[in-house]
Amino acid sequence: MSIHDDAERPIGRARGTDFFRIAEQLDDEEREIWQRTRRFVDDEVLPVINEHWERADFPRDLALRLGELGLVGDGIEGYGCPPLSPIANGLIHLELNRGDGSLGTFLGVQSGLAMRSISMLGSEEQKQRWLPAMARVEAIGAFALTEPDHGSDSVALETSARRDGDTWVLDGQKKWIGNGTIADVVVVWARDTEDEKVKGFLVEPAQTPGYRAERIDGKGSLRSVWQAHIALDGARVPESSRLPEARSFG
Repeated sequence: MSIHDDAERPIGRARGTDFFRIAEQLDDEEREIWQRTRRFVDDEVLPVINEHWERADFPRDLALRLGELGLVGDGIEGYGCPPLSPIANGLIHLELNRGDGSLGTFLGVQSGLAMRSISMLGSEEQKQRWLPAMARVEAIGAFALTEPDHGSDSVALETSARRDGDTWVLDGQKKWIGNGTIADVVVVWARDTEDEKVKGFLVEPAQTPGYRAERIDGKGSLRSVWQAHIALDGARVPESSRLPEARSFG
């Protein structure tokens, strides 16, 4: 065997070992989801992900495959989300991050943050509109909490939301927002200028003047998932885009 033969075998490929005897603790459905995700990583992710990393290129086709394989939904019940136990969901993340942390981060933002926020805090209309499409990755979500001067400290949140009739006016900045430049919907956290409570809003970048997202380049890690620096300059969203159950960040 030549050195070139060795190089063609991805080092991250699963070896089939199970030192902690995890498999025997799973039910049939969890075991199948684990193996489904492992095959996807071995057969589809590892052969191409290094090229995406070198180019700092988001692997949109692989993201779509996550939806096709029924791996997106974070265990949310209904709304087109696949049934996933907490253990099954953890195994999906285990395998994805073995293959590439960027793809694992994308799924964490898509399902664990954006979809879960809509599921927990959204109206029935918001859930029906967004969750099925996001589970199929036909719509991409982002979660905009972190700000340039103080990270994810919700107590120090500076982005403001001002009610103006049937609309809300959002002003502020967000930074290191995964999927922020490619998202169809962004969960934006902002402080209401009237009651000082943190509220959540579903912002659709394509339909929201005053929303500007710039990709952050030059990263040394997670190069295949894009983070954004977002500026909200008088961005207007309708009252119907506010998450009705988000009355504080708590």
